[in-house]
This record gives sequence, C-alpha cells and structure tokens, in this order.
Amino acid sequence: MSTLTMSRDDAAMAADAALRARVRDFYDAYYDALDDVRLEEWPDFFTEECLYRVIPRENHERGFMLCTMQAESRGMLQDRVTGLLKTQMYAPRYYRRFPGPLRVTVGGDGIRTRHNLLMVQTLIDRQPSIVLCGVCHDRLVEDRGRLRLAERVVVFDSEMIANSLIYPA
Repeated sequence: MSTLTMSRDDAAMAADAALRARVRDFYDAYYDALDDVRLEEWPDFFTEECLYRVIPRENHERGFMLCTMQAESRGMLQDRVTGLLKTQMYAPRYYRRFPGPLRVTVGGDGIRTRHNLLMVQTLIDRQPSIVLCGVCHDRLVEDRGRLRLAERVVVFDSEMIANSLIYPA
C-alpha cells in the first residue's frame, strides 16, 4: 500500500474519530442538561424546525403516527418547558437517563444516530422506577456552528408508558 493511500486512510479515520467525539460530546451535554434539570437549555439542542416524537414501538413499527408526545419546532419545545416549569403541578422527582452504545452513520441529510435509552425516575419518598425503556433514532445536523437535533424519535418498548413521564427523553 502506498504512503499516499495510507495518509488518506489515516486522514479519513481521524476525521471519523473527530466526528464521533463531537457526537458523543453533544449527547453528553444533552443528557447532562436534562439530568441536572436545566430544562430551559433543552430546546436549544434542536434546530428551529425539528421533530421530537415519543412513540410506542408497535405504532412506530406499523407506521402509525399516533404518539405519546410530539413537537414540530423549537418553539413547541419551549412551550413544553414553560408548561413544566410554570404551570404544571407534580410531586418532586429526579430522572436519570442511561444511554446505550451509540451507532453513528453519516449521509446527505446529516448524521444519523441510534442508541438505547433507559430512563429511571426517583420520587423523594419511593424507590427508583423505570419510566422508559426504548431506542432513540436521531438525525443531527450542523446548525450555526454546532450540532443540533433536526429529528429525535424515541421509541419505547412497552405499549404503556408511565403517566409520570413528565420530563423529556
């Protein structure tokens, strides 16, 4: 193999590693903001026009659009945050999100990622409980110098989801 070919291969591997590091850093920041209940930061992880959907696996696999939660713009996500912080009443709780291994593919429409997600809720006076177990199908794009979600579809495995899924996945 020629030195030139190896250099190109090395450059491609370095670019791939750099992209994967950026994507991991994006998700670290995303889940840190949510786990630390910095909800006002959450909408800024999305593009202005975006799709955020939480949907049962059965509906997703059959192509049904009926979902538990959906927003189609950053403004709708900001409205959700306003509702959570200012108008809704619920018992104090904490969520922890445990994302699984990240699969990354790059295409003409952006960066596609897929990872499992386990969400655990802790109410102050109760044992922790699982509120969501599923998989995230995301599309990230470069937007104003940073990665943002253009699409996030959270597919949960159960036909039922806890009424207490208050905070975003």
